[in-house]
Amino acid sequence: MSPLQVPGLDEPYTILDRSEVERIKALRRRYPDEKSAVLPALWLLQRREGLLTAQGMAEVARALEMPPGPVEAVASFYSMFFFRPHGAYVVEVCTNLSCFVCGAMRVLQSFEQKLAVAPGQTTPDGKVTLLEVECSGACSGAPVAQINHHFFENLTPDRVDGLVKQMKSGKLDVHKLKTGADASRRQAMVDLVNPGAYRAPLNAAGAAGPVVDLVKSPSLLSDQPHHPAERAHPESPSRRPSARSKRDDHHAGVV
Repeated sequence: MSPLQVPGLDEPYTILDRSEVERIKALRRRYPDEKSAVLPALWLLQRREGLLTAQGMAEVARALEMPPGPVEAVASFYSMFFFRPHGAYVVEVCTNLSCFVCGAMRVLQSFEQKLAVAPGQTTPDGKVTLLEVECSGACSGAPVAQINHHFFENLTPDRVDGLVKQMKSGKLDVHKLKTGADASRRQAMVDLVNPGAYRAPLNAAGAAGPVVDLVKSPSLLSDQPHHPAERAHPESPSRRPSARSKRDDHHAGVV
């Protein structure tokens, strides 16, 4: 790809250090199609920052000599990448078919009760994030959960109780994840997992007139909080309820 097609190719890196940039460049040489290095490069960024930010993905794109758009497109496809802060422990409970018939819902409900959070939320102390996920590929050990990428199979509510106690005390024998809290305070977060997302505050009439999120509802995006991550982040001080639309009321059964 010509350098003219990659903005800021010669700018200094402020997030990735020199060794990480060189590592990404080395990864490119391992693949017949250099674009295939996007996934390991994003993992490198997430290990450093704890999540993927706008600036971080832009630097990954520059190291790969790619525009940032394709890098963000790849990141948005995979659930293992984080776009907002999370706990030092991330619990991913599989509720797909094999786990479901073996009691996954009881396991998930036990995690909810013991952690006092719903799937998608983080405990108030910031230690644990609970997620409900699709097939984890460990059907022979159903029901299964992953905690920081380590498998815990044949789970029962009693075993959940022990796991939660170990996580709360910080003694569960798995590596702890970087939460991304520091990066979120100094960089722009994105909301790639939700279609229609944007980053910057909009003018009252939008960039070229009213801006509408056609995927979620006909309400104006400019009526929403300034940053999409704030819409999904209960702890954000600027979060406020989004305007309900007639379509929202219809789906909720409100006449």
